[in-house]
Amino acid sequence: MDMNMKKRSIQIDNIMKMKGEEEVNQDVTIIWMTIPTFQGKNDLEVYLEWERKVEHVFDCHNYSKEKRVKLATIKFIDYASIWWDQFVINKQKWRKTHSYFVMRRKFVSNHYHRDLCKKLQCLTQGTMSVQNYYKEMKIAMTRVNVKEDCEVTMARFIGGLKKEIVDVHYMEIEDLLHKAILVERQLKSKSSSKFASYSSSSWRSNWKNTIAVTNPKEDVVAKY
Repeated sequence: MDMNMKKRSIQIDNIMKMKGEEEVNQDVTIIWMTIPTFQGKNDLEVYLEWERKVEHVFDCHNYSKEKRVKLATIKFIDYASIWWDQFVINKQKWRKTHSYFVMRRKFVSNHYHRDLCKKLQCLTQGTMSVQNYYKEMKIAMTRVNVKEDCEVTMARFIGGLKKEIVDVHYMEIEDLLHKAILVERQLKSKSSSKFASYSSSSWRSNWKNTIAVTNPKEDVVAKY
């Protein structure tokens, strides 16, 4: 009898534990179920960023593609909302739009992918910081859906860095990024110290010249 009671107690504990985990998961669902709004501005970067965030939210749920579109369009505001309502009216047979294809066709130009490929191909650090250059490269690679070996990505990154930063050996892309940022900071620090040294010596020189002008030596003239 005691054994049966013990088994029953263990079963009850397990059930309560499972319920507790479900409640925690529900709380997480509520926390992450915040879909961002979309205004429909004529800015494809804004649209793609919105789509990416929405997909991250939906990855936490087992929704059908049709339901995903319905939930996403609920968060349309301003022009996006007006455009979607008009689209549904004109396509009364809209027959369950199962993907973001219609939205992409509206807010992302046909030549966007081609232009982005060109941008990625020609991307260099230029006046950007190392961190911003790396960020731009990774965003472009994600948007173009580039899948390449880490060594190729490293070669791409190194190829666009400033010459004074390039001449360092690295093992992995993360190590490369951190070392490049460090080298960049060191170069900036040297440049700042040189400027400070020049400013200091220039100030001393000007100060001496000022003293010489304000306190000229008196010429001694012999009188007979």
